[in-house]
Amino acid sequence: MSRALTVSLGAIIGLIIAVTARSLIKKIATQIDAPLKILVPIGCISGLVFAELIRYRFEAVELQICFAVLCAGLVVQSMIDAYTHQLVRQITHAVAISGVAILSFYSLQNSSRQSFVGACVCATVGVVFAVVINKISRGSLGSGDVRLMAVLGWHLGFLSYSAAIWALFASSLLAGVVGLVLIMLGRGSWQRRIAFGPFLALGTVLAIFADEVLPSLLIA
Repeated sequence: MSRALTVSLGAIIGLIIAVTARSLIKKIATQIDAPLKILVPIGCISGLVFAELIRYRFEAVELQICFAVLCAGLVVQSMIDAYTHQLVRQITHAVAISGVAILSFYSLQNSSRQSFVGACVCATVGVVFAVVINKISRGSLGSGDVRLMAVLGWHLGFLSYSAAIWALFASSLLAGVVGLVLIMLGRGSWQRRIAFGPFLALGTVLAIFADEVLPSLLIA
């Protein structure tokens, strides 16, 4: 697929994602003070950027499709979580089913047993870690975050254990920094919860693409 077609398709998909997110936000929270118009340009830009990143990162069509679905799910969930502090279960389940089906098929076709085992291990560890943190922090993580961490663990573990570890580290670090900044600016408090979904998404994106794609793009 040519670069122009890839970017155009990504922008169109991003537009669809933004419209879907806006519709779901209105259903979840009927009274939204923050403007929703900004979601459209964010969706389009995210779509074309991810289309380009995925094109550089993965050669196999199966992996391109799988991680395109993952990125689309992360974008729409981040939009919803940022406005409503909720994650849509059906979207997480759809990404999970897609990831399990495509990556399992790819493992069988390419004898990637080690990648499959890594995905299973990281998905399990992701759930256990999220549940433990949720107990320690007295419910700071919602059930949606726990489900999402399992899905992210599956996808990242398929790539490598280090990708899963770096995603968790980056997500926690970014959430902590933003939380401290909000407190310093007087727009947050130690008791106030912040949406963790967008930080999980950003940490995942960094773990997937930063070490593989960005150096190639900068050199090119």
